[in-house]
Amino acid sequence: MTDEGLDRYFFNPQGIAVIGASGDPTKLSYGTVHNLIAHGYRGPIYPVNPKGGEIQGLTAYPSILDVPDPVELAVIMIRAEAAPEALSACGERGLKAVIVVTGGFRETGPEGAALEASLKDIAARYRMRLIGPNCVGVMDSHLPLDTTFITMMPEPGHIAFVSHSGAICGGSIDWARSVGVGYSRIASLGNQLDVDIADGIQMMKDDPNTRVISVYAEGLPDGRRFVEAAASVYRSKPVVMLKAGLTTAGVQAVASHTGALAGNNDAYVAACHRAGVVMVHSLQEQNDVAMALATQPLPRGNRVALLTNAGGPAALAADALDRQGLVMAPISAATQERLKAVTPPGTQLGNPVDMLGGPRAGMFSAAGKILLEDPDVDMLMTMFVPQAITPVNEVAQEMVKTGLGAEKPVVACLVGGESLTETIYTLNRGGVPFYRDPNRAGRALGGLWEYRQLRERPDLTPTPVAGVGRAAAQALLDAAREQRGAGFLDAETSARVAEAYGIAIPFSGLAGNVEEAVALAEQAGYPVALKRIAADVVHKADVGGLAVGLRDADAVRAAFERVTEGGRARAMVQRMIPKGQEVILGARRDAQFGPQLMFGMGGLYVEILRDVAFRLAPISAEDARGMIAETAAGRIMRGVRGEPPGDIAAVVEALQRVGQLVVDFPNIAEMDINPLIVGPAGAGVWAVDVRIRIEG
Repeated sequence: MTDEGLDRYFFNPQGIAVIGASGDPTKLSYGTVHNLIAHGYRGPIYPVNPKGGEIQGLTAYPSILDVPDPVELAVIMIRAEAAPEALSACGERGLKAVIVVTGGFRETGPEGAALEASLKDIAARYRMRLIGPNCVGVMDSHLPLDTTFITMMPEPGHIAFVSHSGAICGGSIDWARSVGVGYSRIASLGNQLDVDIADGIQMMKDDPNTRVISVYAEGLPDGRRFVEAAASVYRSKPVVMLKAGLTTAGVQAVASHTGALAGNNDAYVAACHRAGVVMVHSLQEQNDVAMALATQPLPRGNRVALLTNAGGPAALAADALDRQGLVMAPISAATQERLKAVTPPGTQLGNPVDMLGGPRAGMFSAAGKILLEDPDVDMLMTMFVPQAITPVNEVAQEMVKTGLGAEKPVVACLVGGESLTETIYTLNRGGVPFYRDPNRAGRALGGLWEYRQLRERPDLTPTPVAGVGRAAAQALLDAAREQRGAGFLDAETSARVAEAYGIAIPFSGLAGNVEEAVALAEQAGYPVALKRIAADVVHKADVGGLAVGLRDADAVRAAFERVTEGGRARAMVQRMIPKGQEVILGARRDAQFGPQLMFGMGGLYVEILRDVAFRLAPISAEDARGMIAETAAGRIMRGVRGEPPGDIAAVVEALQRVGQLVVDFPNIAEMDINPLIVGPAGAGVWAVDVRIRIEG
């Protein structure tokens, strides 16, 4: 079924059957039938109950097979054990869309998981799409449509909500109704057996009433599909994402630096970056940002004017704006002169514009409009602390007037409690989002600016890297797997794999005895380094398996005995290259999002410094440059304190080549290049130490 079909059958079906409908008001299925009727669904509603008869004034049918046309959507609300038979009947009836509200599947253990798997097989056999199980269904406030058993339906609005959790949907609706915020569509996906978060985003993509898509996810069954879905929509509709379950339970006892540094959260951040998603960390933050994106124009820049009657909240707001990468707008002399005419005597006319304790309500709209007309102002935050002189709701009405038709964002921060109940509705329903705390208002404006930058960023779509020796790398990896199975390759083999993909490696070779080591050193040219090659050694420096700066044959002989523990191991002899900046370049395969790249400060202390950035692989040159710029290593590479700039272009190319390598070979679980020595601009980079871990 196409994305258009998903939207059509789940949100605008011609006829809905509720399987398991009951006439008992204490049953959830009674609530679903009641909501379909009470909330105004215009199509036919068919209760399905083996007893037949009548339910809530509607004819009840013994089976879905007895339901007349038109019927395009079934909502299954019977015990889990009976759900497969009901789903099969839906397939025989010719339905293409089913919502399984029933719980008791994989969330309950192995038996439930087996039952859920049978639903998947049945849906595939009949080419049906399925939402759930263990969900509450879908809503569209504009049609209207409500297949859930939730007590209330949201007011019509422009925020769509795709949620793993039905409880989060119910709580969000209750919040929205309490503050005068509307939703366009809501989809509770439950266990995501079939229709997942990616599908949910696509179902909201072309809805004319949706301006912003909020997503709450506990799991992303196919992380790359999520990235593709969000990336396809974010330039036209922002996606605001809240993800649960981001902690990493543990790290392997023996791992590459990349494996030790990269966690679930790093992969998720990299995925959201590629997808163009605005990330949030709480439900409140998600609601705050979505409200602003749904109601306000995007800012041209990051300069904010504050209009207030209270200096303390304004100071907190200024701090909040700074944390969001926003700045206090300069208020021109001409604007200040205009403000004098509409504000109380003694008003502080800089930024914030503080009208002190007793401004009249109309002054907020008059001063606000003047500030919006200043070309140096990109956004306006209006602030008010209730006092006895000026009615708070009159102030709110004037704030709405300020925002009405404005071409720049306007948000309202009113600090208080009991006196604000009516005011909250006045502002939110008037199209000026209300925030009770300056930090929340600052985050909302920050979300607008963040999305503006995301929407206008260059295309990050990667292109395949040319000039790679895929066959040579394949042969090396196959031979290593046959000889040793899964695990870390030796340093020499790892280097040869990297070299096959065009990554510069200093001359090196393997020595089985001391004379071979001397011969290789003579061939390489002094100085050289020796590195122990043994199956149980990953971090060679930790076990005395590394010697550097060897300048003659005698030094090589002495070092060989020490590094190999008297010849019990082989040694890799490698030419040392001139000093340069040491960085780390790595890759790791994430279970949800696939291969991800890491870049940052290299050397011995990489895991302590943790100066790293992550991206999904493969990577575009533009994205690689952005990745480098995020780190202190990248800033140093631009040249500091008289040092010449490093070869950033060569680092970008190396990132792209490693990204292509781990995409081409899914059995590469982890890869480190540490250090990657970066020479001056134009001099290139050298992969001095390469580690690759393969899976069986």
